Amino acid sequence: MSRRLGRARGGPQKPQLGQSLVEFALSSVVLLLLVGGLVDIGRAIFVTEALSNAAREGARHGIWFEAPDLASPYLFDAEIKAVVDQELAAASLPVSVLKNSSTTCPAVTDGNSYHNPPYVNSAYPPTANQAWLYICYDNTAGVDFTAPPASQGGQDLNVIILYTYSPLTPLVGGQFGTFHLASNEHMTVQGS
Repeated sequence: MSRRLGRARGGPQKPQLGQSLVEFALSSVVLLLLVGGLVDIGRAIFVTEALSNAAREGARHGIWFEAPDLASPYLFDAEIKAVVDQELAAASLPVSVLKNSSTTCPAVTDGNSYHNPPYVNSAYPPTANQAWLYICYDNTAGVDFTAPPASQGGQDLNVIILYTYSPLTPLVGGQFGTFHLASNEHMTVQGS
């Protein structure tokens, strides 16, 4: 009698082959999007920190003043670029391209006279995962101190690194394209 009641209620159980596979396939798409987005956000934060560190170290190197000689021996574009490139290489980023051929300060979009972000789109590299380096002296475009005199103390040195970031995840990159990352560091040149 108990057999008949069991069959009458639900009948024999049919195996639901494939249901869990379909559920996993549907949920894995969302999971992969989340993981890919987190990887790209983490990588963008890492690149931003590496750019900030490189700009800071380049500016520190440039402002150094040797009191016994009364000179700023590292206040040269080539010296600053070498330190910036060393820091970028330590973070496995490509070396920078010095953009001081025609101007030392990139154009800004909000009109600030200190050459702080935001910068115009043309100031950023057109290709992804490339860094452009600007070295700006006294917040004046076109001024370049390649042979500093002994008494340059008190001047502003602004080391600016602009980077075009491309996400690793194809879906994120296809949806949003590339991102512009910027880092700049103002320091006062030491000296008499």
